[in-house]
Amino acid sequence: MKRFLFGLTALTMTTFSFVTIDKAQAASDTAQALAVVTAAINIAQVADLDFGSAVQGDAQSTVAPADASAAEFTVTGQPSTAYTITLPSDGTIEMITGAGGSADERIAVDSFTSTPAAGANGSLDGTGSETLKVGATRAALSATQVAGNYAATFTVDVVY
Repeated sequence: MKRFLFGLTALTMTTFSFVTIDKAQAASDTAQALAVVTAAINIAQVADLDFGSAVQGDAQSTVAPADASAAEFTVTGQPSTAYTITLPSDGTIEMITGAGGSADERIAVDSFTSTPAAGANGSLDGTGSETLKVGATRAALSATQVAGNYAATFTVDVVY
């Protein structure tokens, strides 16, 4: 009987150790870390917006984006990618001469337009480039407008 109990104990322990080994399973797998890098979008000024010469009391003047005196920019970045153009808001750009202290030393520039049009309308070609042309309207000049050279800087933003 002692042999039987000893055998039964040994069999039970062997079975228990197999069960314990069975329950101690592990698994693993792998994954990749991925990223896509897009070329940065850039804009470079090629030509200024030029309203030309005018005399005191002259009416407002508009330069269309298709005109030779329109501002011109080159936009570069990721080939075949659309981008958004943002032009200056009305009431934010004034050309000045001298100190610009009086109304007759300032000329408002409004109604900015572009080709391609502002908004999500730009599209870089297969080489990652596009020409952007910008026009605007110069306000009418007063009869007492100060004679001189007028200038202002304006910003055109492009973003994917």
